[in-house]
Amino acid sequence: MTEDILDYWTRLIKTIFPENAWITSRFFKNDCLIDIDWKLEDDPENPNKRSKKIEIIIKAATLENYLDKNKKERELSDIMLKEFIRKQYNSFSSDYEINTSQYIPKEKWLITCDVLNSQPSVDTPLNL
Repeated sequence: MTEDILDYWTRLIKTIFPENAWITSRFFKNDCLIDIDWKLEDDPENPNKRSKKIEIIIKAATLENYLDKNKKERELSDIMLKEFIRKQYNSFSSDYEINTSQYIPKEKWLITCDVLNSQPSVDTPLNL
């Protein structure tokens, strides 16, 4: 059941990112982790340069809270998840200086019960 939810959330947020995004999901110590990055394709000197990595962390307690909800409450949480991820992505800078970094930087986005239990903003459409 929890694997199904993780796959569902991955499919739900996939549309927010570039088409060529590489998205993987897994469980780690009962938390859900979704890793995302993509080929930037904007640096002729580094044609295979990838974006900074994004790690979305959904805490185990958040998952349990979600599973305890009824269908309508889950639908609202799905909307809030997408709204949160979209806001984070809109302020995300995918590029980094390749010469100053040995490793591709990683940005972590934490999804808590507060995120999924908040109310949508006025401009958020109530459809997924």
